[in-house]
Amino acid sequence: MKRRTLTALMTGAFLALTLTSCGSPTEGSNVAESLTVEDAKKTAQDMETELAAFIPGDLVASIDQRPTGVLLRCSTQGSYQWTGATTVRIVPGKRVDAGAVTAAIVAAYDGKDSLAAVVETTSDGEPRAHIVGAASSGYLVSEEPDRTAVRIASFSPCFTLPEGMSPADKY
Repeated sequence: MKRRTLTALMTGAFLALTLTSCGSPTEGSNVAESLTVEDAKKTAQDMETELAAFIPGDLVASIDQRPTGVLLRCSTQGSYQWTGATTVRIVPGKRVDAGAVTAAIVAAYDGKDSLAAVVETTSDGEPRAHIVGAASSGYLVSEEPDRTAVRIASFSPCFTLPEGMSPADKY
């Protein structure tokens, strides 16, 4: 039980820290006007799946994609991002070459379809791929500090939440 609580706290802290990397609520945020909540979620989850494929198959024990996410405000004008995460669990006793994976991701996405991608360094000195796209979308790929998994955090393009839908709901 304590491990689950610690994992939940670490996941929350990870998302809170990474949010500052993807954008801030500003009046000038780009918004994908025609995007629905469902479309935003699909866009983010599809990218999570694409990014998970960069982990060599012989290292993958499981891929766990969160079925729901939360909405984060993109601006004071009522636009939001759907946020989610996928965890790629690594086969016990194996290790991901985080440098090679992040380099491959950046090479594949930087400049593709108006995306920008860079390698950053995490607080524990490991490489992290950071991809930024249209309408303030963003994706972070990094190895967990205990080296047992790779975490993919996603932030969909910003969209306008329709009247009657609550940003407090899970989607």
